[in-house]
Amino acid sequence: MVPQSRTEQLEQNYRTLLALCDALEVIADSLPHADTRLCLSTADALERLVEDTHEFEERALFPVLLASGRLELEQTVVRLRQEHVSDSDTAGEVSEALHALVAGRSPLSPDAVGYLLRAFFDSMRRHVHGEIELLRLFLPDVGRTIN
Repeated sequence: MVPQSRTEQLEQNYRTLLALCDALEVIADSLPHADTRLCLSTADALERLVEDTHEFEERALFPVLLASGRLELEQTVVRLRQEHVSDSDTAGEVSEALHALVAGRSPLSPDAVGYLLRAFFDSMRRHVHGEIELLRLFLPDVGRTIN
């Protein structure tokens, strides 16, 4: 069984990560005239939050899945670890793109930045909701307050 404090922190990270996804959506919708402060605050928070969330997932979710002894859940853990690498890389790209946009030196068009942001926040929202569903298989009360 996972200590409740681990899942509480993971759930808090999920709420914060989804709020950052909402901010990225606002930025994408406002391009090419995005709010500078929102871009910077989002860019500055994104990479660390993604890394922290992955660490909590690996400490709270992965042991539960692996303890089940089910081969398909072991394979799910392998896939999720690979997704973590990809998500971390993309979070770095998004952060760099936002910093470059604010600095006026973006090599990407506003449309390309918008596509990058949308691809990331759509993927991250799916990731969060998918992992909440996995946790709920074993801990039914997890994630009830996350939309």
